[in-house]
Amino acid sequence: MKIKSFVFKHVGNREETARAQVVGVLSKFRQYGLWERYTELYPHEDLVFTVGESDYRKDWFYVQVPRRNQDNSYEGTTWQIKFKLQNVQRAAIYKLRITLAGATLAEVQVRVNDPNKARPVFTTGLIGRDNAVARLGIHGLYWLYHVHISGSLLVEGQNTIYLKQPRNQSPFQGIMYDYIRLEGPPN
Repeated sequence: MKIKSFVFKHVGNREETARAQVVGVLSKFRQYGLWERYTELYPHEDLVFTVGESDYRKDWFYVQVPRRNQDNSYEGTTWQIKFKLQNVQRAAIYKLRITLAGATLAEVQVRVNDPNKARPVFTTGLIGRDNAVARLGIHGLYWLYHVHISGSLLVEGQNTIYLKQPRNQSPFQGIMYDYIRLEGPPN
């Protein structure tokens, strides 16, 4: 049984850290305050990663945290992964594999091609108490998720997966991604 798949982002050999994905700023971990760079790099719009054009080593931030507003409040963030598909099997199930290198009082909500859909395709719910964002820098407890995506949600041509981290009471509420992969159905 042959599986078609492509990798959105792959850090080393699934090393269970966020070491290689800090937009060129992380040569060692435990750099306190590094998460604040997200607001500097993305003051108004969130990260957009385009498969085949973007490079995770320079176009992916190491942690998805809330954005700091001018009044020092925080707002959740929604990252986009854009990719093209040909020959979508609408009756099939596609598998999105998400591995996290750490999480601190955060949540990942996955939506496909509609960022405003009331219910996400998948949510982790509130996860993580490893304090990886503030203390460890590039890794905490490892999390692995297998998300089933109906082919009926995908289109031939341009698609977008939205990764929303809605928790926003603290700058430390974040998700460190290790690996994200979408696998197509068997032929």
